[in-house]
Amino acid sequence: MYRDFVIFDFETTGKNPNKCQATQLAALALDPRTFRVKGSFNSEIWAEMDDEKAIAKGFDPTAEEALIKTRKTREQISAAPPIRGVWDKFCNFVKKYNWKGTAFTAPIRCGYNILNFDDVILNRIAKALGPWDADYNRNTLFNSAFKFDLMDNVWAWTEGDPNVKSISMDNLRLRMNLKSENAHDALQDVKDTANIMIKFMKTHRAVYRNLDLEKAFADGLYVN
Repeated sequence: MYRDFVIFDFETTGKNPNKCQATQLAALALDPRTFRVKGSFNSEIWAEMDDEKAIAKGFDPTAEEALIKTRKTREQISAAPPIRGVWDKFCNFVKKYNWKGTAFTAPIRCGYNILNFDDVILNRIAKALGPWDADYNRNTLFNSAFKFDLMDNVWAWTEGDPNVKSISMDNLRLRMNLKSENAHDALQDVKDTANIMIKFMKTHRAVYRNLDLEKAFADGLYVN
């Protein structure tokens, strides 16, 4: 069944997805058959820059390392639009790619390390602002069955290569000849993720048609 891909990425005030604040959210929508870009979304997000107030609200204080990494200042973050308005616009963006408006035709969420990081933030916001299905304890923006975490995919391709010491996005940029000047800007990160994801998916599609699954085990036997 036809489902669009939506690659998304958060920039944040820290490394803990359970207690950081989002400072930027970006996304690209891709046609899953042609890999044509169908649309994009990008917005800075206001976050509480007073560390004491942030802690009182249940967040970690803003890490200076995060500001350096994302090249954002406290003043810039304080001038950004609030999360509710940004989130509403993001939800509308994602819903454009749910052609039937159901949980199964909703777009497939994609990204790099989303299962351990971005999904946690996404679900925190969706639970607070909607849309959220309390019965199934999940957001209803994205497809309920499928997801694509590029980091897991890259690991599967490289885990047997002793020359690969790290599969961080920064190292992948070097390996894939992608520029790194704007790395850790959410929009640039989703563009880079899309480039790498498309390369791997084209390889999957070329390989699997001729893949012989017989006698795959070391002893040449099947496991029943």
